[in-house]
Amino acid sequence: MFKFLKVILYPISLIYAVLLKADRKFTTAKKLPKLVISVGNITYGGTGKTPIVIELLEFLVVNKFKSTVLTRGYLRKSKIPMLLKNGASDVCAIASGDEPLLIARSVPNTIVIVGVDRYNNALIFGSEANPDVYVLDDGFQHWKIKRDLDIVCVNAANPFGNGMLIPYGILRENPKSLKRADVIVVTNCDMVSKDNLNKLEKKLFELSGKEAVLTFYGDFKYKKIDLKTDFNVELLKKSKVYSLSAIGFAQGFKNSIEKSGIILKDSIILKDHSRYDNYELNKLISQKETDSYFVVTAKDAIKLQNVDAKTKEKISVLMVKPQFIKGKEKWEQAILKCLQSF
Repeated sequence: MFKFLKVILYPISLIYAVLLKADRKFTTAKKLPKLVISVGNITYGGTGKTPIVIELLEFLVVNKFKSTVLTRGYLRKSKIPMLLKNGASDVCAIASGDEPLLIARSVPNTIVIVGVDRYNNALIFGSEANPDVYVLDDGFQHWKIKRDLDIVCVNAANPFGNGMLIPYGILRENPKSLKRADVIVVTNCDMVSKDNLNKLEKKLFELSGKEAVLTFYGDFKYKKIDLKTDFNVELLKKSKVYSLSAIGFAQGFKNSIEKSGIILKDSIILKDHSRYDNYELNKLISQKETDSYFVVTAKDAIKLQNVDAKTKEKISVLMVKPQFIKGKEKWEQAILKCLQSF
């Protein structure tokens, strides 16, 4: 089976590489009237990019810079550009996409513009948003917009996969492309040995010429589905608990739950960005013990806002924040230096 998949997928990866080069060669990058900070990656999902975007936005708020996020809104149903502001409490994830809505609700002070044509969307909503800086979400391979700072996330637990481009591997670009990055943020550093982390640091320096910023996820808080109300953690400690997630790196989520002191009986893992059908969700829950609880990510919780009240009582949301092991000053100085050029 593996050999069969290799025969099928490897040629497609070669075609993807050619199309990627052509896309970059024939796309003219345009300058927006305000600064642009991009947060992206070189692999397909699982790098913890969204928490880093939220960390960046919170840093901008603290330093009194008005920000607007430009994001595609992956797998959302609507094709019409949307503007999310003031926490977007009246918007559903199906229309906006899960990550844009999570960003909007996590940092209500920021405006999130959702739509495929991020350059034109910035111009269309520019006067209403009126930011000091645009944050380009998932922007490392988005050639249409010039940026003033490129931040790239790398998952320490799976930095390059099998070293092949998608779909045969998880790479969206050759790791040599990290040379373009201004800041490299390594996530999930607590999931690898110190020796392997040192090797990854050296590899990233060889590829980019820059010392990486090292992070892990911590500052754990358990919330209810509304993401605001505290969840009674004692219920989780004395019950059977299952993790339920539809994210790019479910193992990292499981690691965070266990680090927070909760013992998992099992994990239910769905495809990244999967939508939660209420019938299927209730079926999953009914198959488990009556006294069991489920822990989901904040990204998943965004898609569960409309489940029935009885189901909500069974679901807890684990909120995490990036914690810096090394390079916090480098991260902050790079951002502030960029903003000072405005």
